[in-house]
Amino acid sequence: MEITNARLILPDSIEKGSLCIRSGRIQKISKTSKPAAKSKSESINLGGGFLAPGFIDIHIHGALGRDTMEADPAAFREITEYHLKGGTTSLTLTTLSASQKDILKTLTAIKPFHNQSMGGSRIVGVHVEGPFINKVRAGAQNPDYCRNPTSKEWGPILKYGKLITQMTIAPELPRARTLIKALRKNGAIASGGHTDATEKDLFPALKAGLNQSTHTFNAMSGLVKKGPYRSAGMLEFALAHDDITCELIADGQHVPPVLMRMLFNAKPRDKVVIITDATKGAGLKPGTKFEMYGIAARVTKTSAEVADGRGLAGSTLTMIRAVQTAVEQANVPLVDAVYMATFNPARQLGRNKEFGSLTKGKRADLVWFDDRFKVRGVWLDGELLHRA
Repeated sequence: MEITNARLILPDSIEKGSLCIRSGRIQKISKTSKPAAKSKSESINLGGGFLAPGFIDIHIHGALGRDTMEADPAAFREITEYHLKGGTTSLTLTTLSASQKDILKTLTAIKPFHNQSMGGSRIVGVHVEGPFINKVRAGAQNPDYCRNPTSKEWGPILKYGKLITQMTIAPELPRARTLIKALRKNGAIASGGHTDATEKDLFPALKAGLNQSTHTFNAMSGLVKKGPYRSAGMLEFALAHDDITCELIADGQHVPPVLMRMLFNAKPRDKVVIITDATKGAGLKPGTKFEMYGIAARVTKTSAEVADGRGLAGSTLTMIRAVQTAVEQANVPLVDAVYMATFNPARQLGRNKEFGSLTKGKRADLVWFDDRFKVRGVWLDGELLHRA
């Protein structure tokens, strides 16, 4: 296949050109917008639309009333088909703080689909968010299931090997540093989140291998004052250390535009990962009620809230809308916003040689969208799975 008359979003620039696909891989990138002379390939003209690498969402719980914790292949299919239409070609299904039995049940249900598409986004792994988090920073997770990490509990989880791509933990909890080391040895991301940590907890965690901040600004400690003295919380620590990559829910609600701008000013562009943190409310009408492992919530016009209105309950984002919000509300250049939604998460997963940029030889995971950020087409391994 040959894709012509496109604005190609490359890692460092946007160029007019065309792209050839062969055997599911990017075969050639050309700076001519016209089809190759005498080409016998199938050709599709994007009419000047944008062509970007497929988005990679490393923090997503659900959509359309379905949730990862259902441990049901039908739920995984609906979730991944919905998010594919938002430009996401790879994702990590994300769990919640729950009983050990239910977490392991969910991992067992996902395992047969590891690195596969069920007709939607490719499932590249699982982000285990909790239960080893601080209940005082539980957010929309059920505090009854937040608990201290023990090898008896994390051991069976890590036996799933490369299926576990990421775990969110509170670094101040007992044995957290041992768990961080075990995660890094397993090749997984160790992400600080739902945490009340101060810098005295975080310096040792960083040394142990902490390398990410979960939904930065949300459910984490900030500046701490004790007597006349101040110390950094998780937020300031993440902003100050370039060894830590910051997740960002870019909906303009979880992190208002001025704070998004603060993050982009503080961190290099290769240390921010745009995520959705979409829950089962994504794709549902405002006012719709839903539940997340015992926590009642409802969809709003812009996001989702817990039932009493005292906090947010994940987002209703798609990745295309997250990229759009970063561009329009935080003045991030489009090339940088796409980089944060593609190459950066691929690198965090250790798979940037496989996908995450328009580069010869990489998987032909592509998203075509227009000037209004409407997704027009999505390819996975060179196959057009969605066409608006």
